[in-house]
Amino acid sequence: MTDYVLAVRVTGSPSAPEGVKSVDVTPPAGIDDVAAAAVEGLRSAGLTPADLRSRVIFLAPDDPGCLVSYAALCGFAGRRVDAYADGAVLEFSRLDLDGSAFVDAGRPDGHLVWAQAGGPGIPDAPGMPTVRLASNTPGLAAPEAVTVIRYAARLRMAAPASVRDALTMLLLIAAIRRRGDDRFPYLSTGTEPAPTTKDDPTQGIDLEKIRRAAADHRQQLRAARRGAEIVPPVPVPAHDQRVADANKTPITTVLTRLGAKADATGRWNCPRPDRHSNRDENPSMKVLADNRTRCQRCDAEKIGPVRLVIDVLGLTPDEAATFILDSKQTLDTRGD
Repeated sequence: MTDYVLAVRVTGSPSAPEGVKSVDVTPPAGIDDVAAAAVEGLRSAGLTPADLRSRVIFLAPDDPGCLVSYAALCGFAGRRVDAYADGAVLEFSRLDLDGSAFVDAGRPDGHLVWAQAGGPGIPDAPGMPTVRLASNTPGLAAPEAVTVIRYAARLRMAAPASVRDALTMLLLIAAIRRRGDDRFPYLSTGTEPAPTTKDDPTQGIDLEKIRRAAADHRQQLRAARRGAEIVPPVPVPAHDQRVADANKTPITTVLTRLGAKADATGRWNCPRPDRHSNRDENPSMKVLADNRTRCQRCDAEKIGPVRLVIDVLGLTPDEAATFILDSKQTLDTRGD
């Protein structure tokens, strides 16, 4: 495990290898909402989205209840996270994301609201179909089992006693149910009563809700970081503000004061007639919607009021702003 950069632990997890940074994301006591507690465990550990860019491994304790924190970690990471359980490294991050590779037996005839999945020994669940997956070969799900897992609106998973098998079964189910993202099941004991509603809270712990809550937490941290990096606005110097104010003056007003006239089509004579072979008798300036203009001969790009005055009269930006804002003088630049 020494090629991992970060090891994530909960209560009862084995120690991280020497030289590997570790954090504890155990959900704190006293929070009734399981999803909120799992996210608070991430927050209390100080995890950031940047921490999850490196190779991360979840050190699982000998308790299938750790799937709660593992679901939160996957949601926060935005991907499947490798795990160490029962003495083995489980490289879930290398698994094929596409659960469609698991062949099903076709859609069920009616709408399947609830179903249960688990190991070979789980009893049938009341009020729903039950499918059994072999703990030692969970990848070999029969097509009939895949149909139930894939198309059930809600699925509860009775976790095997082995944490390694529980983690493997969880990600097998999540892959089969995948729609854009993995969809996690409810973590169940297999002894809950028959569900009465689609989102019956008595069916176990909603691991998908936890995964999504952790993903939302990641997005909030990213948004906060982007906001923190915004540099406060710098006050605009007075002379720059005058130039900005001058550029708000209608370009047609400035053209008129520079001696230009518009024809019936809305084109203007250029106030730099000496640059035109025919003194721009056929108007070549077009006024644009963004309060800028352009002469086809004189201007390489669109220009605003201040740049036009600078070019026509040979002034500085401050002098051009003064001409526009403080003077009412109209010039005869064309000599008409």
